[in-house]
Amino acid sequence: MIALYPKATVFPVYDSVAWWSDRWDPLSFGRSFDFARPFFAQFAELQKVVPRLGMLMTNDEGSAYCSFCTHTKRCYLCSSCVVNEESMYCYQANDSRDCVDCNNITKSELCYECLHCFSLYSSAYCKDCENGSNLFACYDCRGCHDCIGCKNLVSKQYCILNEQRTKEEVLEMRKELQSFQHMQSLLDRFTQLALTLPSRASHLTNCENCSGDHLRDSRNSVHCFDAVNLEDCAYLCPIPQGAKDVRDAHYSPSTELLYEVMSGTRSNRVRFALHTWDSEDCLYTDECFSCRNLFGCIGLHHMQYCILNKQYSKDEYEARIPRILEHMRKSLEWGEFFPISSSVFGYNESIAADEFSLQKEEAQQRGWKWTTIVDDVPKVQRTIAAMSLPESITEIPDDILQWAVESAVSRRPFRIIKPELDFYRRMLLPIPRLHPEERYHRRVSLRNPRKLWSRKCQKCGKGIETTYSLDRPEKVYCEECYLKSVY
Repeated sequence: MIALYPKATVFPVYDSVAWWSDRWDPLSFGRSFDFARPFFAQFAELQKVVPRLGMLMTNDEGSAYCSFCTHTKRCYLCSSCVVNEESMYCYQANDSRDCVDCNNITKSELCYECLHCFSLYSSAYCKDCENGSNLFACYDCRGCHDCIGCKNLVSKQYCILNEQRTKEEVLEMRKELQSFQHMQSLLDRFTQLALTLPSRASHLTNCENCSGDHLRDSRNSVHCFDAVNLEDCAYLCPIPQGAKDVRDAHYSPSTELLYEVMSGTRSNRVRFALHTWDSEDCLYTDECFSCRNLFGCIGLHHMQYCILNKQYSKDEYEARIPRILEHMRKSLEWGEFFPISSSVFGYNESIAADEFSLQKEEAQQRGWKWTTIVDDVPKVQRTIAAMSLPESITEIPDDILQWAVESAVSRRPFRIIKPELDFYRRMLLPIPRLHPEERYHRRVSLRNPRKLWSRKCQKCGKGIETTYSLDRPEKVYCEECYLKSVY
């Protein structure tokens, strides 16, 4: 089976059919709370024996290689996606279809290498664009169509490098961009142009009393990123389907009254939890679904009034919880999240490395795991260096499906699958020269950090809060000055 966890894990890993079946009982691993020992030590012991779900998926169809997704159809190697179809190598793609190598996109179709885009169609290498189509290498463009290498345009068509052109000129350049070398040259020219044009301090759409970046339809929420429909929240990212009165949470959509939760989809009144979905009134839980009134439990579904996977009556549960919390206060554990030592993953395998980059020595000095990643040797007809691939997708033979491509940077081999090849041919895009993980990290490097700096607008001098640090080369404008420069 395909699983999130490496083979060396000490706990059992079940496929979805077995995990959700009644062929095993998670309560059989239950134990009484020991008031002579710290809670986290007892929880760590429980973590080592309770079976885990190989892939965290719900309502999926033909998406065996995806994780942390719900309502996905025929997707491949996607993660943290909601309502997504026919997509590949996407991270946080929501209500989208036929997209490849995209991060944080919503209501989009036929997009490639796009980042933070909303309602985009048939576009590639775009960032912070919305309500557009047939865009190539565009940043912060709204309501635009058939543009190439443009930034800060509104309701424009047939532009190249921010200059008005004819339809014929744009079509001719799109033909040229089928060549990998021509495409790279255009991307380099656009990168230089983008630095000369103002950048928006933050992307807040229909927001009131909010701070952060890439927020939409939200109010009274501070230091939040990549979220929609927030109300009275703080320190969240990303939240694709709304949250209310939530603090310090990651990827917990459709929630209310959460604190210190990672992956708490559709849950209420949950604190200090991992992967706790459709649940209420839970404390310190991991991989629990459709549950109520749990403490320190792992792998439960449709259960209530349990402590360390042991069943209690309502009265027994309510009598024990105050004693346990008092015990945790004395041991200085109450209010703390699970220790990083409980993670089975290396630091370099986690998304923490996207936000806080560390070298191997730095992570190990802190006592954190580090995983040496070794790729399996692909069983293929031949291996070809990426830079030896034909320039244009029209020159790529069907035989590439039996080849391994050696990344131009790391030399890590990767495969091209049939739906992926069909997508490149439909979009007239050259075959990528980088391994999928390197393409992902390239997109992450284009995203501003989820951190705010206080600085001054470089147009009017007004104080602003922005994700652009003081040493960045971009010209950063406040919202008022940015809109005046654009309209």
